[in-house]
Amino acid sequence: MKHEDSRYEFTSVLKKLGFLLSMLLMVSACQVEDFDLSGIVGSKAPDFTLSTTVGDQVHLFDYKDKIIVLYFFGNNCPHCISEGPAIESELINPYVNRSDIIVLGLDYWNGDPDLVRKFRQITGLTIPLLLDAGNVATNYKTTYNRIVIIDKSLNIVFSGTQSAVNDLPAVKEKLDMLLAN
Repeated sequence: MKHEDSRYEFTSVLKKLGFLLSMLLMVSACQVEDFDLSGIVGSKAPDFTLSTTVGDQVHLFDYKDKIIVLYFFGNNCPHCISEGPAIESELINPYVNRSDIIVLGLDYWNGDPDLVRKFRQITGLTIPLLLDAGNVATNYKTTYNRIVIIDKSLNIVFSGTQSAVNDLPAVKEKLDMLLAN
C-alpha cells in the first residue's frame, strides 16, 4: 500500500510541476510582445547600391543629409498593388515638395524591370523603384509591404511591423517629428 501512495504523490508532484512550467512559459510568451522584434531600430542603416528600372544606380549614402523612407514591396503582391495608391497619396504626395526627404521603393521579390514597371503603372507610384532588393530587406530585417525610416545621420528610427498602409499613421508621425527638427 505504501508503494502505491508514494507513486500517487510522485504523480501529483509531477502534475503540479507541469502546470507551473506551462504557466511560466505562457507568461514568458506574453512578455515578448513588449520588445522590439525588428532588432534594427537604433542601428546604422546598412548601405546598398541598387539599379532603377532604367538602369540608373541609386546609392543609399548619397542621401545622407536627407530623411530616407524605404518602402519594400513585392512587384506582384496583391496587397502591395492595392495599397500602392494609398502609399502615393498619404506618404509620397504630402512630402513631394520637400528637399530634405526621399522615398525609395525597393522590390523585395527581385523581379525583372518589366514586372517592376508594370507594378509602377498599376499602382501609380512616382518614387524611384529599385530592383533586386531581397538581400537589402534581409539586411534590414524586414520583408515586403513594410516601411523603414532612416534619419539624416543614417540611423534607422522606424521599422514597420505590419502592412505598410497600416503603419502609415505611425510613419507620418515619425516623419513629421523628424522634419520639425
